Amino acid sequence: MDDNTELIDVVIIGAGFTGLSAAKYFSSKSIKTLVIEGRSRVGGRTLSHKITDQQWIIDLGGQWIGPDQHRILSFIKEYNLELIEQTWHHHQPNFLGENLGLIPLNNKQIENIIEINSQWDHMALELSSVECALEYHKSSQWSIISVQQFIEEHPLANQDLRIQQELKLQILTLTACHPDKLSLLYWLILIRSIPRGLTALDDGINGAQHYKISYGSQNVCFEMSKNENIRLNDPVESINYESQDNILIKMLSGYKIKCRRLLFAFSPTLLSTINFLPSLSLTNNCPMIMGQCIKTVFIYSKPFWRNISINQTDQQGPCSNIFESNNPHALIGLILGDDAIFWSNKNEDELIQAIIKQYEILYNMNEIPMNTFVQYWTKENFSKGCYAAVYPPSSSSTWIDRRKALVDKRIWLASTEMALEWVGYIEGAIEAGQRFAQEISNSF
Repeated sequence: MDDNTELIDVVIIGAGFTGLSAAKYFSSKSIKTLVIEGRSRVGGRTLSHKITDQQWIIDLGGQWIGPDQHRILSFIKEYNLELIEQTWHHHQPNFLGENLGLIPLNNKQIENIIEINSQWDHMALELSSVECALEYHKSSQWSIISVQQFIEEHPLANQDLRIQQELKLQILTLTACHPDKLSLLYWLILIRSIPRGLTALDDGINGAQHYKISYGSQNVCFEMSKNENIRLNDPVESINYESQDNILIKMLSGYKIKCRRLLFAFSPTLLSTINFLPSLSLTNNCPMIMGQCIKTVFIYSKPFWRNISINQTDQQGPCSNIFESNNPHALIGLILGDDAIFWSNKNEDELIQAIIKQYEILYNMNEIPMNTFVQYWTKENFSKGCYAAVYPPSSSSTWIDRRKALVDKRIWLASTEMALEWVGYIEGAIEAGQRFAQEISNSF
């Protein structure tokens, strides 16, 4: 290795919530740190856009926060940022199908859905913890079953397609992944990581979508990054860890840096984009798949969708979940899973027209948006999807340990996927960043 290359205590690759939370911890311990980010910005899977002429801020990435998410709330308090309560244009936001115009659920169907959700909560609690999930005697059985198989074979759902629709929408909106691609075990692990279980993930008051940040969620990352050493717009090309003394990192620009410890602060699915010497087995054998999402924001002159009855229709549009915004007046439509992949291969004008048509049928109003914004997370090179990566069925044999280093006390992997609490959320990203930073600090 080049002896003239600068030596850093810790290099963090990724300037999202995980990487910046870790950097903040290292700074508090006076550990010399460099954060490397391939994008031209900080924020990771959050992205806030300012509409200059109107002074509006819209979020095109992760944005919602629940009242139980204490780590992100502490940062919001530290930086004197303001929270805004999410409003709901439908009186029962928990029933996702009704928001899309599906036939309303009857009381018996609601009871059965609540019972199945309660069963999932109880099954999740059978796991002693997130990190020890594979030690449970039912884990191997749960691992090979998809969530879709569980739903379709469940005695309370197998004869009722409307219940199946609702439960599958629930999975899709919470993971950005269709339930046939999601391991039942990992779904239960995700639930186990939430302090109040599935109830805490509901839309509506006190759910995981209760709050937004007034100036956008990415603004928290801007604040966190102000005093950190960050190198933007320079993707990593290769990592050489042959030497036991230090690790050599080479960027696409040709810039090189050496470090004593290395933290990957991104999804495990992106490890395959880096060349390792020696090879890292996980790079070609990562079992996880990334959820897929296109986020759309359509701004209107007035909130025409309020105080009207939603049409019941079998003609579904691109959006699998729809939220409203007050300032500006907007409909936020999420296109998820296989639908996101499908629409990513279509012309954007065609997608916009399909969404306008969906809203026209749903709300029985022919309104043309003032502005339209489409964020294709499916095409984003440094996430290759959203919200988070998940485990498909039959993948537990290649489970990534959430506490151990990838290379003993030298190279570590952290992201919201590696969290012990709030897996897949901003809160989980912060938890993983802070926890692994403590582990790395103790390794010196």
